[in-house]
Amino acid sequence: MKPRIRTILEDCISNGIEHGLSRAYKHTDSPNDAQIALAIDDAIWLEIDEKFDFGRNLVEEIAEGLDYLKESR
Repeated sequence: MKPRIRTILEDCISNGIEHGLSRAYKHTDSPNDAQIALAIDDAIWLEIDEKFDFGRNLVEEIAEGLDYLKESR
């Protein structure tokens, strides 16, 4: 059995757009374009992260990001 990756990604993107739009309007009646785009982007990635395992450790990635920020200062 082989998954249909394109179909799964299309579902993730479609659901992410729908959820992102609703989240963008959750706390304000008139979000700006940047707020809408960010909410949609976040929601799409959440959908993708639910369907795919990228073999990563989120805690380690956050720690690496914080270390990088400290070093760049």
